[in-house]
Amino acid sequence: MALSTSQKRLARLLLYALGVIVIFLVLWPLPYDRPAVRRGSAEPRARFDAIRNETLGVQKIFVINLPSRPDKRDNLVLGSSVSGFDFDWIDGVTPEELNSKSYPFNWNYDHKATEYAARRAHVNAMQRIVKDRLGSAIVMEDDVDWDVTIKTQLQSFALAVRALQGTDQNATTSPYGDDWDILWLGHCGVLCQTDVPFFLSPNDSTVLPPHHYLPYWRDPPPMEIPPHTRMACAVGDGVCSIVYAVSYHAAQKILSALSVNPADLQEKIDIGAQFDVSLGRMCGNGYLRCFAAFPSITGGYQPAGPWNKASDIHDENQDVHPASSNGVMYSTMLNINRLLGGEDNVVSTWDDAAVPVVNPANISMVGGAMHVLAEGGMYRLAAANP
Repeated sequence: MALSTSQKRLARLLLYALGVIVIFLVLWPLPYDRPAVRRGSAEPRARFDAIRNETLGVQKIFVINLPSRPDKRDNLVLGSSVSGFDFDWIDGVTPEELNSKSYPFNWNYDHKATEYAARRAHVNAMQRIVKDRLGSAIVMEDDVDWDVTIKTQLQSFALAVRALQGTDQNATTSPYGDDWDILWLGHCGVLCQTDVPFFLSPNDSTVLPPHHYLPYWRDPPPMEIPPHTRMACAVGDGVCSIVYAVSYHAAQKILSALSVNPADLQEKIDIGAQFDVSLGRMCGNGYLRCFAAFPSITGGYQPAGPWNKASDIHDENQDVHPASSNGVMYSTMLNINRLLGGEDNVVSTWDDAAVPVVNPANISMVGGAMHVLAEGGMYRLAAANP
């Protein structure tokens, strides 16, 4: 029996609809294949997971140490083992090892020979980074101490510096963002630029009370920072190269400025100075793009014994003192026996801490917001949270 015109039209519509459904099912991924389903709400926090690896989210960690100080090597090896990160040594340098011809022509000889030797060790670290084509590295000095929660602290700092860089949350190869040269993690004073946005991370229980800050050698930020709040900022100057992260391109530029071609940069940078002072100048004049935490994330450790055990650069007295830490709330080195004993809790460096005993597992990554200083005070801009 022949189909009517209306029946033929209906059949064609049914076939067309069936074809569209088949094509849709072929091209559209099943629910368990959809990226949105896999990402979910946990995706933003996953960006920072690399910081919990054995190199703290960079390609390599180096520690500068004189081979003649195996006692300091003991400290760093043991401390890093309980904190879950790994590093390579950069041998420190003594003045006796340096040929006088290796000094740059504009070195300020008013400085100690040991200060140039220390600078040379940092330059050797830059040389190693460039030679090995490392995308980024962290450089530490061997008297460093860090908080038991260092990985969580660095995740919070990474969130802050990404916001300051304007980093697209999904377009970066580094948890710290891609538009930085130096991340100044351990210092004894930075000049924060407050004519550009800065980031405040409140409710951070690892931030020291101000009366326990190191004796900083640079002016503090020109506004009141609320208690338990850490600031991340662009750097106008800095001093003490206790811990810093450096990008490959920055290592190239530092190697150029401090050794290979200093004449072209002599008027812009104090390249006749100690390493940390020169680094601060490079950050301040725009040669390098630098960010820092205030207060400093890391601090220093001094083992029990005479004060002259502490520094291989400066002379100290022979007065004996107990082991001490500065600049960190929950010192890794002072808690080392608790950590080795498997205890859940650690104690603060100072008795007047808001939380003198804490389980590190209960300290979480914190977010915050960008702010700007303007006439009339401090204004809050965009927030960023884990």
